[in-house]
Amino acid sequence: MSLEVQTRTLVRPADRSNDGRRTTVRSLIIDYLASNGASKVADISAAVTASRNCVRYHLAALERAAIVRSNISPGTREGCTPFYALVPGNRVADKTST
Repeated sequence: MSLEVQTRTLVRPADRSNDGRRTTVRSLIIDYLASNGASKVADISAAVTASRNCVRYHLAALERAAIVRSNISPGTREGCTPFYALVPGNRVADKTST
């Protein structure tokens, strides 16, 4: 039996934008999803070093803004583990992948 090991790119909260300000949690989440593809809250939370509740809050805002989407609709998530990914063709997603 073969076990496949996936390596994830960690995104550090101390990363700074060009103007020297701290990057926001939402920017870190977008960068993480652009680098790693669809991921669950636990993986995103560990990579951006923010609590799961904080990541859920920001993912909900990104989902409302149509930047991020989930494989499970919001009303049916209880007891399920949704995976979040950037919406293809979104301006924000396109900027991070180039």
